[in-house]
Amino acid sequence: MPTPQELVDTMLDMAGVTGEDLLIDLGAGDGRVVISAAHRGARAIGVELDPGLVELAKTNAAAAGVSALTEFVTADIFEFDFSSASVISMFLLPELTLRLRPTLFDLRPGTRILSNTWDMRGTETDPEARGWDPDQTIVLDPCPGFCTAHVWTVPTKVAGTWRLDDGRLLHLTQRFQQVAGRLESGGSATEIFGGRLDGTTLTFGANGVDHTAEVDQAAMRGTTGTGDNTNSWRAQRVP
Repeated sequence: MPTPQELVDTMLDMAGVTGEDLLIDLGAGDGRVVISAAHRGARAIGVELDPGLVELAKTNAAAAGVSALTEFVTADIFEFDFSSASVISMFLLPELTLRLRPTLFDLRPGTRILSNTWDMRGTETDPEARGWDPDQTIVLDPCPGFCTAHVWTVPTKVAGTWRLDDGRLLHLTQRFQQVAGRLESGGSATEIFGGRLDGTTLTFGANGVDHTAEVDQAAMRGTTGTGDNTNSWRAQRVP
């Protein structure tokens, strides 16, 4: 069943799709997600295993006047390289969605992922049953069917030890966008709370103070406190 157009529009709104994006739709069907993204100025690629649907999608894109911004490829989604996308969309069976989860988690931090109906939390038989919770979920009502939209933002990887410029050590563990750990100074350590990643932005609390940092592979650049009472800090990843 194709994704209802109302949900397509909602999903693209949730991801903030613009002309700066490259959207890749996994299991493109009749091409409606790709075509709708192109109407917003985005470049868009549809990946579909059924050659007949690929031809239908190309015809639909031509009728919509967006052929120049769209491409449809006959391919297996598990063999296609979609690492260049800034937005991934999908409406796949639950087991396929979960099978893709490790690959999606390794995409470039900040990549947005959209799914119709099925999320990536997993099940009790999943070895990672506490899976990747959506950052936002919207259920449309009324809607003709399959009306739940999920969005995730791929988080950067922060697990490990970081040395702040004042000598303190920040030890972090990570489960998808959830972060835990402790801030160590001398012989004492304080547990952090509320640790969370939104793409490359890390937020957490420690010692009753809010911390926010932009993270790349080897460094953090952050602030502590809120409003006018803030201090800057930096940290380097400890090899």
